[in-house]
Amino acid sequence: MKKIILFTTIILSLQATAQNISYGEYMERVFKNNIALTAKSLDLDIADAGVKSSKTFNDPTLAVSYTNNEDWSKGLGQGIEFELGKTFTFGVRRGRIDIAETERKQTIALLEEYMRNFRADATIAYLEHLHASLLHTEAVEVYNNLSEVATNDSIRFSKGDIAESDWLESRMAQGVARNAVLDAEAQLCNTAIKLGYYMNSLNGAENLRGMGTLEISEHPAPMQEYIDIALERRPDIIVALEQADIAKAKARFNKAQRRPELDINIGATYNIADPNFTTVKAGIAVPLKFSSLNKGERIIDATLAHQAEIEVNEARLQVESEVMQAYHNFNFTTKQTETFSTAMLNDMRKVVDNKRRAYELGEIPFLDYLIVQRNENEMRHEYINALFKKAAAWVELQRSTGLDMKFGATVIAE
Repeated sequence: MKKIILFTTIILSLQATAQNISYGEYMERVFKNNIALTAKSLDLDIADAGVKSSKTFNDPTLAVSYTNNEDWSKGLGQGIEFELGKTFTFGVRRGRIDIAETERKQTIALLEEYMRNFRADATIAYLEHLHASLLHTEAVEVYNNLSEVATNDSIRFSKGDIAESDWLESRMAQGVARNAVLDAEAQLCNTAIKLGYYMNSLNGAENLRGMGTLEISEHPAPMQEYIDIALERRPDIIVALEQADIAKAKARFNKAQRRPELDINIGATYNIADPNFTTVKAGIAVPLKFSSLNKGERIIDATLAHQAEIEVNEARLQVESEVMQAYHNFNFTTKQTETFSTAMLNDMRKVVDNKRRAYELGEIPFLDYLIVQRNENEMRHEYINALFKKAAAWVELQRSTGLDMKFGATVIAE
């Protein structure tokens, strides 16, 4: 009896220290504090810096030299020469800027793609916690029922109303139920810690308790609507499109690099010895790029551009496949939940209560009552699991479509 009181006290104390958190509060803290998300967002700062860096011009060159073509003691033919030069390219800087700006657009799409998956993963973590919470509540309820039976059997056995075997059976069933509660408690704490991880705060995370229900009443639209939305909004398709643009921009950049350059030099030489005089010179140099006649680089650029276009089509096909799978999975899990009904669960509870009364009246053995109790446990577990699968499937459908998940009292939806 003391063990029962102690175990119940532990359960109540855990409930008393619980910190309730809604899905909205949870996601707000996730997006504000998560370390991985913060680190990933720095990619955009790097891309911005890359665009700024691409706008630089070629640096000029400054050369200074000293000449002396006679005997040092006579000081004849001594001079100092200054030369300023700059290389002019045509289209190279513009091409470099185009590449950097296109890569920045791709970085934005990559960040959105990361956010799409991150949001879905964080939402499923919250659903896992609600799932664990429901299973824990169910386990505690079963334990309380069997504890009452075991306590009553202890009194009945002491009075000689039941056989020792019945008393021992109820005690063993109570012990099994107690272990089930401990397992459920461990899972509940672990899923709460996972929420803390996403929020970047593990201090007291095991006491977090989600609010809401796994029951959703969403009816999906026709599958083609989801496919059309996904093909328009999915960031990974935008990433593939930007990759194709990057390939084209690099091809233009390489073409500009193959164009002739223009080197312009301006210089002056000052003769130190008598008579003093200054010589001014200017020159133009045009490199002869015979290497540009080689078509290898052109073939590489064309192949990379064609490859990027193929990858765009592959990305579209992948997205359509994911939407179709997620859509059918949601419909399948919806049918699983429809197997159960409130009336069915209530009827099963009545059967269990009737069997318990029959056992306490001595009309049936304890094993008969225990069998229906375990059948009810299994049914409720299957129902809770089905609700979780349906809710998770809804999130996956949202993920595959590229929509934002919102979790209310009964719905996860855009």
